[in-house]
Amino acid sequence: MAQIGPMPIHKTHSLHSSADWHRRVLFLILTIGFVRLVGLIASPLGLHGDEAQYWAWSRDFDWGYFSKPPMIAWLIGLTTALFGNSEWAVRLSSPLLHPLVAYVIFRTARFVYDGRTGFWAAGLYFLMPAVWLSSGIVSTDVPLLLCWALALNAFVHLRETPTVKWAALMGLAFGFGMLSKYAMLFFLPATALAFILDAKTRRALLSRQGLTALLLAGLVMAPNMVWNARHDFATLNHTIANANLEKDRFHPGELFQFLISQLGVFGPVSFLMMMFAAVWGVRGKSRRETTLLALFVLAPLLIISLEALLSRANANWAVTAYIAGSILTARIGLAIVPRLLKAGLWLNVILGSILALAALLPGFADQLGQANAFKRLRGWPQTETALREIVRQGYNGQAFQAVATDNRLVFYDLNYYGLARKTGVPLKMWLKRKGAH
Repeated sequence: MAQIGPMPIHKTHSLHSSADWHRRVLFLILTIGFVRLVGLIASPLGLHGDEAQYWAWSRDFDWGYFSKPPMIAWLIGLTTALFGNSEWAVRLSSPLLHPLVAYVIFRTARFVYDGRTGFWAAGLYFLMPAVWLSSGIVSTDVPLLLCWALALNAFVHLRETPTVKWAALMGLAFGFGMLSKYAMLFFLPATALAFILDAKTRRALLSRQGLTALLLAGLVMAPNMVWNARHDFATLNHTIANANLEKDRFHPGELFQFLISQLGVFGPVSFLMMMFAAVWGVRGKSRRETTLLALFVLAPLLIISLEALLSRANANWAVTAYIAGSILTARIGLAIVPRLLKAGLWLNVILGSILALAALLPGFADQLGQANAFKRLRGWPQTETALREIVRQGYNGQAFQAVATDNRLVFYDLNYYGLARKTGVPLKMWLKRKGAH
């Protein structure tokens, strides 16, 4: 157990060893990243309605949109401007950003511990099932994760060396994280606890550098806040409504379902090891840096667990926990149960490979009994073609004046696949009941 305590990096690993781990992590990230990129281009899956909605937003850049901050639309606008509007181009930012997240995790773990820990931490993140899945779609989580990883990296450096460089990185990362997804706010309670528990954190955050970070974060966030104010705080109100906390009873079943779902997000073995590592980290005998990392694991998990208990929670809502979680799991796993750590990682590779094959081969997904999981990503071009023929024929000799749908996801998929553009008949959304937008 003594191995988990303070171990000066220069005494445990040579510079050559650190460089070797750096080469290894680059090889891992670039190799798997390339495979995922090829798989994305080859994938036959159409866009989900949410992805199609983000694409529609990207046609008109703004500082905010009804249900999300603007980053996702900006990224799609950039990739489609460069590579066209095919499905893979819409999704391209995800397989490009995930390797950057893994590399930042490596750098953070190497700074706090050593290169060996950094390699395994990057591997745990990059090979966890959720990253296999999200590398093939476009979502707000991916830029959020990159910003969280950068903010955490800046935090651990700022704590040791309070300079303008690290303060600027922390402030900018937090600000752009807020432009990606408001779940970046979970960074604040973890930082607040670190402020209470750790003298170095207090010294750094109460300095001019801490003020610099705060001002830069506010500067980046300000345009989105102004946009919200001009639109009756649409995104903020949607986010609050999406939490659905108005009900007055507990939902232990939802909490159980959320916790079980985390086995599929981070991997069954890896998640259980991470929870052990987080509990270990908050013990008084742990190295202070380990304790602080545990706070950045527990804050998102506990907040979303509480939300699940009071209402509901999607599996991905606490995904930011796995940035610090990957580092902690690697550190504790290598020190105590290295074989179990590696077994869990290989299990994640197997699970991720199955997910990738199911996405690439519809028949394989059907054989696994997972056709339902992919049904919203299939058949949209054929659906658009069939509807176009109906519109062309008209009704009782009369031409259609509009095509209306009462489903948001259907509307945006038909919009992406060009029903209105190809028929010249406007596509309208008419919601019979209030729902997410």
